[in-house]
Amino acid sequence: MAKKLRMSFVNSVDGKRKTIYLNDPRADLTDTEVQNAMDSFVGVFVPSTYEKDNATIVDTTTNELFDLIQ
Repeated sequence: MAKKLRMSFVNSVDGKRKTIYLNDPRADLTDTEVQNAMDSFVGVFVPSTYEKDNATIVDTTTNELFDLIQ
């Protein structure tokens, strides 16, 4: 099972959303560290009209259906 940190931002002007995913977040990651990182993304990776909305750790399971080229 893979884990991803999902950080969501919302545009304060039109309500549109942007999401950034980071693979394999540290197990001891704190909310303060994530909020600080998200603050630093605004104006760099996310336009300055966006503000942080929420962050979650997502567990994913991949079930391969087929693999044609090996």
